[in-house]
Amino acid sequence: MPVFEEEAVVQDGSMLLVLPVPFRQIDGNLYFEEQACNGLNRWSDSFAHVVVAAPVIPEHLAAGNTSVLWKPVSEIASRNSLTFVPLPWAYGLRAFTGQYRATRELLRERISKSGYLQFAIGGLVGDWAAVACLEAIRQKRRFAIHTDRVEHEVLLEVTKNASFPRRMKARLIAALMKPYHRYLIRRCSLGLWHGSDCYHVYSPWCRENHLIHDVHTRPEDGIDQTTLEAKLATVETAEKIRLCYAGRLDPMKAPLDWLKAVAVARDAGAPVEAVWFGEGSLREEAEAEVERLKLGDIVSLPGFLRDRAQLLARLRAAHMMAFTHVTPESPRCLLESLISGTPIVGYENKFATDLTLGHGGGSFVAIHDWEGLGRRIAELASDRKTLRELIREAATNGRRFNDAAVFAERSELIRRFC
Repeated sequence: MPVFEEEAVVQDGSMLLVLPVPFRQIDGNLYFEEQACNGLNRWSDSFAHVVVAAPVIPEHLAAGNTSVLWKPVSEIASRNSLTFVPLPWAYGLRAFTGQYRATRELLRERISKSGYLQFAIGGLVGDWAAVACLEAIRQKRRFAIHTDRVEHEVLLEVTKNASFPRRMKARLIAALMKPYHRYLIRRCSLGLWHGSDCYHVYSPWCRENHLIHDVHTRPEDGIDQTTLEAKLATVETAEKIRLCYAGRLDPMKAPLDWLKAVAVARDAGAPVEAVWFGEGSLREEAEAEVERLKLGDIVSLPGFLRDRAQLLARLRAAHMMAFTHVTPESPRCLLESLISGTPIVGYENKFATDLTLGHGGGSFVAIHDWEGLGRRIAELASDRKTLRELIREAATNGRRFNDAAVFAERSELIRRFC
């Protein structure tokens, strides 16, 4: 596939990003996911030119996913500092092998021209970022690897209840993926691990490790002091304790566990109402569970909320973000909840624990213990003093995170080690 647009001169201060986040092409125009566009603006704050290589999603897949906000790349503020390199969508073995030689040659050229290299690996077949790692190793170039979830473990978790053939396929892919990623990570110059789950698994393989957080909220997006004080003032007298979650309705997020936890809290007498913003493969199952548990009067599943400002407002209005993540990932919604002054209450994992360690703003139970989570929600709904303290802690904790700060930190690490 040809590059979308060629820059005239590649400067020493340029960076090549190879990402799994796809482009979308409509009538010859290129689109990119909205928050990823914000990331490109922040990278452009620190690098003279950024070259972005990513696969182009087939239109039937893009059209069927209503939970992605697409933005024309022509509207990105830093557009004049960016070059876009569309890559083939090749997540099938035949497509991958057929496109491998030409795509590697394209990556070879881009790597040789770029001053800094950063690759977001996360797969096996079709993972062009991993192929870019192989080429950088061949060229004896320094490069950074960035991950936001432990892909081989995620794959096994989300397929554990699948059919026998699918489970066997997942086990084979995971068994190949883990040593492949270990090989690449051992040869990178810098590991940027989003969240403690990634850090815990990948850091033993890497010589230079840094725990990072991938945030796209601006400093002004956080809850302000006036809004925080108003929120705290209403906790004691609120008739309903508002629970929220924002993310996909898919196995990684365990929405059926979430619904059962809400039912446990209700059955314990807690005056709660809950909303899950998001779409996904488990929508029908989730709706059936709402009906089975008779949650229709206190639970709503309105789908994906496209207006980001409205979503942040809903997060700020909630008293808790209840979550039931069952895979080693680093979901951005937990960061956004803290930034919004809303404590995170859910399944314990290294990412959530690290976010709150020494700062507060969270309360956790063992993974898969939806009954324990329901009881914890009920306890906090009845102990308003403790809930107030968690809300204040969450707001204070969340002030550490904003896009300008985290991207500046990562850019400095790349300049230093790559």
